[in-house]
Amino acid sequence: MQLSLLDAVVFVGYFLGVVIFGVTVAARSKTKSAADYFLASKKLPWYTVGASLIASNISTEHFIGMVGWAFLYGMAVANWEWAVFITFSLLIWIFLPFYMRGNVSTMPEFLERRYNKTCRYIYAVISIVGMVIAMLGGVFYAGGKALNTLFPEMSIMMSVFMLAAAAGIYTIYGGLLSAVWADLLQYCLLMVGGTVVTLYGLYYVGGIGELVDQLPEKFIMFYPPTHETIPWTGVAAGLFSVGVWYSCANQFMVQRCLGARSEWDARMGVVMAGFSKAFLPLIIVVPGIVAFHLFSGQLSDGDQAWPFMVKQFLPAGLCGLVMAGLASAIMSTLSAMTNSSATIFTLDLYQPIFRPKASDSELRLVGRLSGAAAMLVGVVIALILAARPSVSVFGLIQTVFFYVAAPIAAVFTFGILWRRATPLAGTLTLVLGFAFIPIVRFVLFKDIPWLIPYDTFTHHTFVVFIFSIIVLITVSLLSKPKPAEELKGVIWTTSAFSLPKHEAALHRGFSNLTFWWVMMVSLIVVLYWITHSQGRNTRWFEAEDIPFTSSTDAEVRIQNRNEIEDFNLWTGAEQVLFEPTADGDWLAFHLPVDRAGRYRIEAVVTRGPGYGDFGAHVNEVPAIIRYPVLKTSSEGRRFAVKEVESTLFEPSLNRLEESSHTEAISTPGSHVVQRIKLGEFDIEKGTTRISLVAQNVTAKRSLIGVDQWMISRIE
Repeated sequence: MQLSLLDAVVFVGYFLGVVIFGVTVAARSKTKSAADYFLASKKLPWYTVGASLIASNISTEHFIGMVGWAFLYGMAVANWEWAVFITFSLLIWIFLPFYMRGNVSTMPEFLERRYNKTCRYIYAVISIVGMVIAMLGGVFYAGGKALNTLFPEMSIMMSVFMLAAAAGIYTIYGGLLSAVWADLLQYCLLMVGGTVVTLYGLYYVGGIGELVDQLPEKFIMFYPPTHETIPWTGVAAGLFSVGVWYSCANQFMVQRCLGARSEWDARMGVVMAGFSKAFLPLIIVVPGIVAFHLFSGQLSDGDQAWPFMVKQFLPAGLCGLVMAGLASAIMSTLSAMTNSSATIFTLDLYQPIFRPKASDSELRLVGRLSGAAAMLVGVVIALILAARPSVSVFGLIQTVFFYVAAPIAAVFTFGILWRRATPLAGTLTLVLGFAFIPIVRFVLFKDIPWLIPYDTFTHHTFVVFIFSIIVLITVSLLSKPKPAEELKGVIWTTSAFSLPKHEAALHRGFSNLTFWWVMMVSLIVVLYWITHSQGRNTRWFEAEDIPFTSSTDAEVRIQNRNEIEDFNLWTGAEQVLFEPTADGDWLAFHLPVDRAGRYRIEAVVTRGPGYGDFGAHVNEVPAIIRYPVLKTSSEGRRFAVKEVESTLFEPSLNRLEESSHTEAISTPGSHVVQRIKLGEFDIEKGTTRISLVAQNVTAKRSLIGVDQWMISRIE
């Protein structure tokens, strides 16, 4: 399906409109100081703070990478959004009051006040490197990838350059003021655009109830500690390291709050962002699940799910508007990271080290030049990533987040809560914490037997966090703390619970901060409970982690995803690959069952060149294999899912039937995945044997590949 001229006009018109709006806001501003450029004159109202926090946070790593992860893992990915209510609460009640009352401009500046200049410089360098290389580069690449999917005539390189030019013009010219007011506009559009895609997707699926019934494993919220990507223990550990760093000590997030016109506006802006986070999984995670149900046979790259759905679902004009929402998400994040990296370079490195007496005009010039340099480096990194298309964008960015966060989170948390933490301890914690990362990554989790099953980046960061805490406490007890008078205003006290008296008097009743914070927390807790109740009766297994046997003459091995080019659709790095030599050869899995009952058994298998037909047996009982087939109308737009029943699964059949427009909505690479149902069975407690039996084996079509198994108890 080609995008219409109307779509292109709407998309380009919005793109140009945001740039013009951002430049106009800056041009009409009457303030010209460096503080105005970097902190928007400290005049931002709460709704711009909240909108900018979300718009800066949500970008292509969400609409592309996070939807791609939801395609694989379902609602468990929502933990990245919903669990933030804990760290947002820490920001509201612990960190933000002291940032605001201390008139802090940057997070490294706060570390100097609490510890020393060395800590400030270390964190400044780490922040710039992390934002420019990992985040700017990743977002540029994901944005270029998305626009290339939507507009195939635009290469990834061309898309990256266009994004850099658009976001760079108003951000570099206008600073934080332009960025935040543009974010407000972009926040509205990305929320509307995301909602539209979700509603269309649920319409074609048959509603959220049908989606839960068809894919119960996608509504599991917490995976076991041995899960190789998102174990619940790793998610929980991330709250205390990555969460604290990202929400409470990360310049490009906190800087929006620092530009607020009052402490109430800053804290209410965070509450607004919390309500938005409660809603975000509905427009980011749910579409990934919808895409898996409808289009798993048409996609070889989960990261392409969201733009692919936009092209298939939406009518002309609306498609262009939603794509503009995606562009909004991209530009707002690029703008935030560019502005924040320029702020840190100028105020934490250039001014204190090289030009302590620099004028406001000089600082603004340096801010603009460093912002342009950051953009340029980000573009180069994006082009390097484009040479490795099998990389999962969300996974890449989250991995970097987890590795850099732990030492910083330890220093900030203990620095603001524990008066005894010393300057030497802060410095050594940062240095040794970062030095410890490769030891954890390449030694501890590779060589210590009891740690090997938990070898994920989420667990790595928890070990680094604990190590950092031990270093900080030990060195603090052995070294001299700062004098008490130098710590005034940077150590937490109960006064942080209350707003300044004049602000508290203005915000009673309906605008009471505590009331809205309680409402935000309660909403997210309820959403957690509802979602968890939908997936609690389903167990999910990686096929390679289950005991399996096979017939004597056949070959069975664990295949790594890297063996297949441009492929990221397995829920782990591997699958079980079975190579039969004759009809009747079998591969049997032995699934554990905790208690007797009636169960529904399902699997995700691979389809591609060389894959052949097979039947299935559950405890020697023949299974009727069911799998969805997508139907379209002659326009290639209206979808319906019908379920095929057969004793034989034939991977060579295309899932898209009854359409003369197959090529219009099918963009598979060499391999895709297929979810199959084996039916419902009465099973006793113990081990259930599931056999896949090869049929119609030929030299060119024989393989059977299994990625995962699901078993759901029927109450």
